[in-house]
Amino acid sequence: MLLILFILLLSSCREESFSPSQADSFIKFFGLNHRDKGFDVKVMNDGGYILAGTTTTEDSGTDIVLIRTDRFGNEQWGPKQFGGTYDYHAYNLIKLSGGGFALAGSTIVETEDQSLTSNMLLVRTNEQGDTLWTKNYGSNSNETAYNLAETSDGGFILIGSTENIQTGQSDVLLVKTDSEGSVEWTRTHLGGGVGAYIAETEDGFIYTGYTRIYAQAGQSNNNIFVVKTNSLGRVTFPYTYGGNGDDSGKSIFPLPEGGFILLGTITNSFTGIKSIFLAKLGEDISSPEWIKTYGGQISHVAGSVKRSSEGNFIISGTQEISENNHVIFLLKTDAVGNELFLKTYGGSGSQSAESLDLTSDGGYVIAGSNESGENSMITLIKTKADGDL
Repeated sequence: MLLILFILLLSSCREESFSPSQADSFIKFFGLNHRDKGFDVKVMNDGGYILAGTTTTEDSGTDIVLIRTDRFGNEQWGPKQFGGTYDYHAYNLIKLSGGGFALAGSTIVETEDQSLTSNMLLVRTNEQGDTLWTKNYGSNSNETAYNLAETSDGGFILIGSTENIQTGQSDVLLVKTDSEGSVEWTRTHLGGGVGAYIAETEDGFIYTGYTRIYAQAGQSNNNIFVVKTNSLGRVTFPYTYGGNGDDSGKSIFPLPEGGFILLGTITNSFTGIKSIFLAKLGEDISSPEWIKTYGGQISHVAGSVKRSSEGNFIISGTQEISENNHVIFLLKTDAVGNELFLKTYGGSGSQSAESLDLTSDGGYVIAGSNESGENSMITLIKTKADGDL
Protein backbone atom coordinates (compact mmCIF):
# COMPACT_ATOMS: atom_id res chain seq x y z
CA MET A 1 0.00 0.00 0.00
CA LEU A 2 2.80 2.44 0.90
CA LEU A 3 4.58 1.61 -2.34
CA ILE A 4 1.46 2.57 -4.31
CA LEU A 5 1.09 5.76 -2.28
CA PHE A 6 4.70 6.78 -2.93
CA ILE A 7 4.35 6.22 -6.69
CA LEU A 8 1.06 8.10 -6.95
CA LEU A 9 2.34 11.07 -4.99
CA LEU A 10 5.65 11.13 -6.85
CA SER A 11 3.81 11.58 -10.14
CA SER A 12 1.33 14.23 -9.00
CA CYS A 13 2.43 16.00 -5.82
CA ARG A 14 2.59 19.45 -7.40
CA GLU A 15 -0.77 19.34 -9.15
CA GLU A 16 -3.01 18.06 -6.37
CA SER A 17 -5.30 20.32 -4.36
CA PHE A 18 -6.31 19.34 -0.85
CA SER A 19 -9.20 19.98 1.46
CA PRO A 20 -8.30 20.98 5.05
CA SER A 21 -8.96 17.45 6.32
CA GLN A 22 -6.29 16.08 4.01
CA ALA A 23 -3.60 18.11 5.80
CA ASP A 24 -3.70 15.42 8.50
CA SER A 25 -1.19 13.39 6.48
CA PHE A 26 0.64 13.40 3.17
CA ILE A 27 3.89 12.51 1.43
CA LYS A 28 5.48 15.07 -0.89
CA PHE A 29 8.54 15.01 -3.11
CA PHE A 30 10.57 17.99 -4.30
CA GLY A 31 13.36 18.09 -6.83
CA LEU A 32 14.31 17.75 -10.46
CA ASN A 33 15.14 14.04 -10.56
CA HIS A 34 18.79 14.84 -9.93
CA ARG A 35 20.62 14.27 -6.64
CA ASP A 36 18.27 16.25 -4.39
CA LYS A 37 18.41 15.58 -0.65
CA GLY A 38 16.42 16.94 2.30
CA PHE A 39 18.23 17.68 5.56
CA ASP A 40 15.97 19.79 7.78
CA VAL A 41 12.37 20.91 8.28
CA LYS A 42 10.71 23.38 10.62
CA VAL A 43 7.02 24.11 11.24
CA MET A 44 6.00 27.71 10.61
CA ASN A 45 3.49 29.77 12.60
CA ASP A 46 0.82 29.40 9.90
CA GLY A 47 1.15 25.62 9.97
CA GLY A 48 3.26 25.48 6.81
CA TYR A 49 6.82 24.17 6.53
CA ILE A 50 10.29 25.39 5.63
CA LEU A 51 12.63 22.80 4.10
CA ALA A 52 16.38 22.90 3.59
CA GLY A 53 18.34 20.55 1.39
CA THR A 54 20.80 20.27 -1.47
CA THR A 55 20.57 19.80 -5.20
CA THR A 56 23.14 18.74 -7.78
CA THR A 57 23.68 21.32 -10.50
CA GLU A 58 24.30 20.76 -14.20
CA ASP A 59 28.08 20.86 -13.72
CA SER A 60 27.75 18.20 -10.96
CA GLY A 61 28.33 20.72 -8.19
CA THR A 62 26.02 21.01 -5.18
CA ASP A 63 23.83 23.98 -4.19
CA ILE A 64 21.67 24.62 -1.13
CA VAL A 65 17.90 24.75 -1.65
CA LEU A 66 15.26 26.32 0.57
CA ILE A 67 11.56 25.55 0.04
CA ARG A 68 8.51 27.07 1.76
CA THR A 69 5.21 25.13 1.68
CA ASP A 70 1.71 25.59 3.03
CA ARG A 71 0.22 23.22 5.62
CA PHE A 72 -0.74 20.80 2.84
CA GLY A 73 2.85 20.56 1.59
CA ASN A 74 2.22 22.64 -1.55
CA GLU A 75 5.05 25.00 -2.53
CA GLN A 76 4.49 28.66 -1.67
CA TRP A 77 7.92 29.73 -2.84
CA GLY A 78 11.16 28.13 -3.86
CA PRO A 79 13.21 26.31 -4.37
CA LYS A 80 15.50 29.22 -3.49
CA GLN A 81 18.97 28.14 -4.53
CA PHE A 82 22.29 29.21 -2.98
CA GLY A 83 25.59 28.29 -4.53
CA GLY A 84 28.68 29.36 -6.38
CA THR A 85 31.63 28.00 -8.29
CA TYR A 86 32.08 25.08 -5.90
CA ASP A 87 29.89 22.88 -3.69
CA TYR A 88 27.54 24.29 -1.06
CA HIS A 89 25.89 22.05 1.56
CA ALA A 90 23.29 22.83 4.26
CA TYR A 91 22.84 20.37 7.14
CA ASN A 92 20.83 22.48 9.59
CA LEU A 93 18.13 25.15 9.41
CA ILE A 94 16.79 27.33 12.22
CA LYS A 95 14.00 29.90 12.45
CA LEU A 96 15.25 33.14 13.99
CA SER A 97 13.55 34.99 16.81
CA GLY A 98 13.60 38.22 14.78
CA GLY A 99 12.28 36.58 11.63
CA GLY A 100 13.98 34.86 8.76
CA PHE A 101 16.23 31.82 8.78
CA ALA A 102 19.82 30.73 9.23
CA LEU A 103 21.48 27.69 7.65
CA ALA A 104 24.70 25.95 8.62
CA GLY A 105 26.81 23.67 6.46
CA SER A 106 29.92 23.83 4.34
CA THR A 107 31.31 25.22 1.11
CA ILE A 108 34.38 24.51 -0.97
CA VAL A 109 36.77 27.46 -1.22
CA GLU A 110 40.04 28.14 -3.01
CA THR A 111 43.09 28.78 -0.82
CA GLU A 112 45.96 31.15 -1.51
CA ASP A 113 47.98 28.36 -3.16
CA GLN A 114 44.92 27.63 -5.39
CA SER A 115 44.14 24.32 -3.72
CA LEU A 116 40.59 23.54 -2.58
CA THR A 117 39.39 23.11 0.99
CA SER A 118 36.10 23.05 2.88
CA ASN A 119 34.95 25.86 5.19
CA MET A 120 32.10 26.11 7.67
CA LEU A 121 29.20 28.01 6.14
CA LEU A 122 26.57 30.27 7.73
CA VAL A 123 23.78 31.74 5.59
CA ARG A 124 21.29 34.32 6.88
CA THR A 125 18.04 34.88 4.93
CA ASN A 126 14.88 36.92 5.30
CA GLU A 127 11.41 35.37 5.67
CA GLN A 128 11.14 34.97 1.88
CA GLY A 129 14.36 32.97 1.73
CA ASP A 130 16.40 35.73 0.11
CA THR A 131 20.04 35.84 1.21
CA LEU A 132 20.98 38.70 3.52
CA TRP A 133 24.58 37.60 4.05
CA THR A 134 26.86 34.58 3.84
CA LYS A 135 29.90 33.87 6.02
CA ASN A 136 32.69 31.28 5.76
CA TYR A 137 34.80 30.08 8.67
CA GLY A 138 37.93 28.03 8.29
CA SER A 139 41.55 27.79 7.31
CA ASN A 140 43.56 25.54 5.01
CA SER A 141 42.11 22.54 6.84
CA ASN A 142 38.73 21.03 5.99
CA GLU A 143 35.94 22.41 8.20
CA THR A 144 32.23 21.58 8.20
CA ALA A 145 29.32 22.84 10.34
CA TYR A 146 26.72 20.18 11.16
CA ASN A 147 24.54 22.12 13.60
CA LEU A 148 23.65 25.66 14.54
CA ALA A 149 21.83 27.44 17.37
CA GLU A 150 20.76 31.02 17.93
CA THR A 151 22.20 32.23 21.23
CA SER A 152 20.50 34.33 23.90
CA ASP A 153 22.61 37.38 22.92
CA GLY A 154 21.26 37.25 19.37
CA GLY A 155 24.36 35.63 17.89
CA PHE A 156 25.04 32.12 16.65
CA ILE A 157 26.98 29.06 17.77
CA LEU A 158 28.11 26.54 15.12
CA ILE A 159 29.51 23.09 15.76
CA GLY A 160 31.18 20.64 13.44
CA SER A 161 34.66 19.42 12.67
CA THR A 162 38.07 20.53 11.50
CA GLU A 163 40.82 18.40 10.02
CA ASN A 164 43.83 17.99 12.29
CA ILE A 165 46.85 18.25 9.99
CA GLN A 166 49.14 16.46 12.46
CA THR A 167 46.95 13.43 13.22
CA GLY A 168 44.95 13.25 9.99
CA GLN A 169 41.80 12.91 12.13
CA SER A 170 38.96 15.38 12.64
CA ASP A 171 38.57 17.41 15.82
CA VAL A 172 35.48 19.17 17.15
CA LEU A 173 35.23 22.82 16.12
CA LEU A 174 32.99 25.47 17.74
CA VAL A 175 32.52 28.94 16.27
CA LYS A 176 30.64 31.69 18.16
CA THR A 177 29.51 34.73 16.17
CA ASP A 178 27.53 37.89 16.74
CA SER A 179 24.19 38.56 15.05
CA GLU A 180 25.93 39.58 11.81
CA GLY A 181 28.09 36.48 11.64
CA SER A 182 31.34 38.11 12.78
CA VAL A 183 33.49 35.69 14.81
CA GLU A 184 33.66 36.31 18.56
CA TRP A 185 35.63 33.17 19.41
CA THR A 186 36.51 29.71 18.13
CA ARG A 187 37.37 26.56 20.05
CA THR A 188 38.98 23.37 18.80
CA HIS A 189 38.50 20.40 21.10
CA LEU A 190 41.26 17.92 20.36
CA GLY A 191 41.12 14.15 20.63
CA GLY A 192 39.61 13.11 17.34
CA GLY A 193 35.89 13.52 16.84
CA VAL A 194 32.97 15.33 15.23
CA GLY A 195 30.41 17.65 16.83
CA ALA A 196 26.88 16.86 15.62
CA TYR A 197 24.50 18.97 17.77
CA ILE A 198 24.81 21.89 20.19
CA ALA A 199 22.35 23.62 22.54
CA GLU A 200 22.70 26.60 24.83
CA THR A 201 22.38 26.07 28.60
CA GLU A 202 22.03 28.51 31.47
CA ASP A 203 25.79 28.66 31.99
CA GLY A 204 27.19 27.79 28.57
CA PHE A 205 26.66 25.07 26.00
CA ILE A 206 26.20 21.32 25.76
CA TYR A 207 26.99 19.27 22.68
CA THR A 208 27.19 15.73 21.40
CA GLY A 209 28.73 13.80 18.53
CA TYR A 210 31.36 11.11 18.49
CA THR A 211 34.94 10.76 19.61
CA ARG A 212 37.58 8.33 18.40
CA ILE A 213 38.60 5.65 20.92
CA TYR A 214 41.82 3.72 20.35
CA ALA A 215 41.63 0.24 21.89
CA GLN A 216 45.02 -0.88 20.67
CA ALA A 217 47.56 -0.04 18.01
CA GLY A 218 45.93 0.14 14.60
CA GLN A 219 42.38 -0.40 15.89
CA SER A 220 39.79 2.17 16.91
CA ASN A 221 36.07 2.80 17.16
CA ASN A 222 33.77 5.73 17.81
CA ASN A 223 32.01 6.45 21.10
CA ILE A 224 29.17 8.83 21.88
CA PHE A 225 30.34 11.83 23.83
CA VAL A 226 28.58 14.68 25.63
CA VAL A 227 30.52 17.81 26.51
CA LYS A 228 29.54 20.74 28.70
CA THR A 229 31.30 24.05 28.15
CA ASN A 230 31.16 27.47 29.75
CA SER A 231 29.85 30.50 27.87
CA LEU A 232 33.23 30.91 26.13
CA GLY A 233 33.28 27.35 24.83
CA ARG A 234 35.87 26.01 27.27
CA VAL A 235 35.22 22.43 28.35
CA THR A 236 33.92 22.02 31.89
CA PHE A 237 32.83 18.36 31.82
CA PRO A 238 32.96 15.54 29.25
CA TYR A 239 31.07 12.22 29.26
CA THR A 240 31.69 9.28 26.92
CA TYR A 241 29.46 6.29 26.25
CA GLY A 242 29.99 3.29 24.03
CA GLY A 243 31.42 -0.15 23.54
CA ASN A 244 33.57 -1.75 20.88
CA GLY A 245 31.29 -0.80 17.99
CA ASP A 246 30.95 2.54 16.21
CA ASP A 247 28.60 4.74 18.28
CA SER A 248 27.66 8.37 17.69
CA GLY A 249 25.56 11.06 19.35
CA LYS A 250 22.98 12.77 17.15
CA SER A 251 21.06 15.25 19.31
CA ILE A 252 20.93 16.67 22.84
CA PHE A 253 18.88 19.40 24.48
CA PRO A 254 17.95 20.62 27.98
CA LEU A 255 14.63 19.57 29.54
CA PRO A 256 12.36 22.03 31.37
CA GLU A 257 12.50 20.00 34.60
CA GLY A 258 16.30 19.84 34.46
CA GLY A 259 18.73 17.46 32.85
CA PHE A 260 19.05 16.57 29.19
CA ILE A 261 17.79 14.09 26.60
CA LEU A 262 20.44 12.45 24.44
CA LEU A 263 19.82 10.64 21.14
CA GLY A 264 22.36 8.55 19.28
CA THR A 265 23.11 5.38 17.36
CA ILE A 266 25.04 2.43 18.78
CA THR A 267 26.49 -0.52 16.87
CA ASN A 268 26.78 -4.15 18.00
CA SER A 269 30.46 -4.95 17.48
CA PHE A 270 29.68 -8.64 16.75
CA THR A 271 26.71 -8.35 14.36
CA GLY A 272 27.21 -4.83 13.04
CA ILE A 273 23.50 -4.11 13.66
CA LYS A 274 22.77 -0.49 14.65
CA SER A 275 20.24 0.47 17.33
CA ILE A 276 18.69 3.70 18.58
CA PHE A 277 20.14 4.98 21.85
CA LEU A 278 18.07 7.32 24.06
CA ALA A 279 19.23 8.49 27.48
CA LYS A 280 17.92 10.89 30.12
CA LEU A 281 20.91 12.65 31.68
CA GLY A 282 20.88 14.56 34.94
CA GLU A 283 22.73 17.79 35.51
CA ASP A 284 25.68 15.51 36.26
CA ILE A 285 25.85 14.19 32.71
CA SER A 286 28.11 11.28 33.70
CA SER A 287 25.24 9.53 35.54
CA PRO A 288 22.26 8.80 33.23
CA GLU A 289 18.89 8.52 34.99
CA TRP A 290 17.84 5.93 32.38
CA ILE A 291 19.05 4.47 29.09
CA LYS A 292 16.89 2.83 26.41
CA THR A 293 17.80 1.15 23.14
CA TYR A 294 15.46 0.36 20.26
CA GLY A 295 15.95 -1.84 17.24
CA GLY A 296 16.11 -5.54 16.68
CA GLN A 297 17.30 -7.79 13.92
CA ILE A 298 17.84 -4.95 11.43
CA SER A 299 19.68 -1.66 11.79
CA HIS A 300 18.08 1.61 12.87
CA VAL A 301 19.98 4.91 12.49
CA ALA A 302 18.92 7.93 14.57
CA GLY A 303 17.88 11.10 12.78
CA SER A 304 16.15 13.53 15.16
CA VAL A 305 14.31 13.69 18.49
CA LYS A 306 11.64 16.06 19.83
CA ARG A 307 9.70 16.22 23.08
CA SER A 308 5.93 16.65 22.96
CA SER A 309 3.92 18.91 25.26
CA GLU A 310 2.81 15.75 27.12
CA GLY A 311 6.42 14.84 27.88
CA ASN A 312 6.72 12.01 25.34
CA PHE A 313 9.70 11.64 23.02
CA ILE A 314 9.39 11.35 19.23
CA ILE A 315 12.29 9.97 17.20
CA SER A 316 12.72 9.77 13.45
CA GLY A 317 15.41 7.96 11.53
CA THR A 318 16.25 5.35 8.94
CA GLN A 319 15.59 1.62 9.13
CA GLU A 320 18.09 -0.35 7.05
CA ILE A 321 16.20 -3.38 5.77
CA SER A 322 19.00 -4.35 3.39
CA GLU A 323 21.95 -2.70 1.70
CA ASN A 324 19.80 -1.04 -0.97
CA ASN A 325 16.45 -0.93 0.82
CA HIS A 326 16.00 1.64 3.56
CA VAL A 327 12.75 3.05 4.96
CA ILE A 328 11.92 5.95 7.26
CA PHE A 329 10.77 5.18 10.80
CA LEU A 330 8.93 7.17 13.45
CA LEU A 331 9.23 6.03 17.07
CA LYS A 332 7.21 7.40 19.98
CA THR A 333 8.03 6.73 23.63
CA ASP A 334 6.58 7.80 26.95
CA ALA A 335 8.37 10.17 29.33
CA VAL A 336 10.75 7.46 30.56
CA GLY A 337 11.55 5.97 27.18
CA ASN A 338 9.08 3.07 26.99
CA GLU A 339 8.08 2.45 23.38
CA LEU A 340 4.51 3.45 22.45
CA PHE A 341 4.64 2.86 18.71
CA LEU A 342 7.02 2.35 15.81
CA LYS A 343 5.86 3.24 12.29
CA THR A 344 7.71 2.87 8.99
CA TYR A 345 7.24 4.61 5.64
CA GLY A 346 8.75 3.41 2.41
CA GLY A 347 8.29 2.26 -1.12
CA SER A 348 10.38 1.89 -4.23
CA GLY A 349 13.96 3.06 -3.90
CA SER A 350 15.64 3.83 -0.62
CA GLN A 351 14.37 6.38 1.92
CA SER A 352 16.23 8.19 4.69
CA ALA A 353 15.12 10.62 7.42
CA GLU A 354 17.23 13.48 8.72
CA SER A 355 14.91 15.82 10.63
CA LEU A 356 11.64 15.91 12.56
CA ASP A 357 9.29 18.56 13.93
CA LEU A 358 5.97 18.57 15.80
CA THR A 359 2.87 19.99 14.16
CA SER A 360 0.11 22.02 15.81
CA ASP A 361 -2.50 19.28 15.26
CA GLY A 362 -0.49 16.77 17.30
CA GLY A 363 1.09 15.09 14.28
CA TYR A 364 4.66 14.95 13.02
CA VAL A 365 6.56 16.13 9.96
CA ILE A 366 9.72 14.42 8.70
CA ALA A 367 12.28 15.60 6.14
CA GLY A 368 14.60 13.30 4.26
CA SER A 369 15.35 11.82 0.86
CA ASN A 370 14.00 9.21 -1.53
CA GLU A 371 16.64 7.60 -3.76
CA SER A 372 15.91 5.57 -6.86
CA GLY A 373 18.85 4.47 -8.97
CA GLU A 374 21.07 7.47 -9.72
CA ASN A 375 18.39 9.98 -8.76
CA SER A 376 17.00 11.22 -5.45
CA MET A 377 14.34 13.68 -4.33
CA ILE A 378 13.63 15.63 -1.16
CA THR A 379 10.92 13.91 0.89
CA LEU A 380 8.41 15.61 3.20
CA ILE A 381 6.13 13.34 5.26
CA LYS A 382 3.28 14.61 7.44
CA THR A 383 1.67 12.04 9.74
CA LYS A 384 -1.30 12.01 12.07
CA ALA A 385 -0.87 11.95 15.85
CA ASP A 386 -0.78 8.14 15.87
CA GLY A 387 1.93 8.10 13.20
CA ASP A 388 -0.42 6.86 10.47
CA LEU A 389 -0.70 8.43 7.03
